[in-house]
Amino acid sequence: MIGFEVKGAIFDVDDTLLDNKPGEHGRGLHERSRLAAVHRVGKTRGIPELEAITARQNVDAFLTAPVHTLEAAVWNVMQMAGLADNAVINRDHEVFQEVVALKNSLHKDILRQYGEEVPGATNFVRALAQNGLRDKLAIASTAVRQDVDIFLEMVELTELFPDERIKTVESVTHPKPNPEVFNLAFASLGLDETEKGSVCAFEDDPRGIMAAKAAGLYVCAITTRFDRASLSALEVPPDLIAHNYREFAEHFGLALEPGLR
Repeated sequence: MIGFEVKGAIFDVDDTLLDNKPGEHGRGLHERSRLAAVHRVGKTRGIPELEAITARQNVDAFLTAPVHTLEAAVWNVMQMAGLADNAVINRDHEVFQEVVALKNSLHKDILRQYGEEVPGATNFVRALAQNGLRDKLAIASTAVRQDVDIFLEMVELTELFPDERIKTVESVTHPKPNPEVFNLAFASLGLDETEKGSVCAFEDDPRGIMAAKAAGLYVCAITTRFDRASLSALEVPPDLIAHNYREFAEHFGLALEPGLR
């Protein structure tokens, strides 16, 4: 049995279940496809300011975005290139639309070629399922649904996350750090509102942690991108911080298959 009375579990995807290679500065999966799209659109449209965007700027565009979405990161790039003078995203901007669409198109192949699980993630999810939570697992991600579906198929977790329990950027009006996506994921579990504190939300990003805490969930943070000290120092820190899924398993009293890192 699980040592902590967990009624359900909700997972972010990028850098929580899916290893986007965040330690490879400027070479993370999303960073690759986003920068490639920015440079290609800059070249085809004759916009040298976009062609000149650096890997460092591309990383910063995501990390400093006010919300946890591709659109926010691309709009930050547009501002860096002097193509936008307002912090409010203009979704009708043709260059913006082209970069976003191209990034999503390029990312499918990059994900299929280089995408891997965060070590131990699949094993951990299956252990939760085997310990009574098979029908109480959900996804709360602000990635596009296409990418989430590809990843779940790659790691053979589709059976544990049916359509109605997958919430992505297409599901929400307000992305993380707003709690909307976590509230929707929680609702999909069919639990009473009073049980929110017994549902674990697994996250890696401060904006996601903020969203999950605002939703009233028990927040478990993994240090794939931010270290323990940084996560502990957040204004609203997570309830539990672990370096890997073995630490999470030990905390919840789960037996895992041999070989988990």
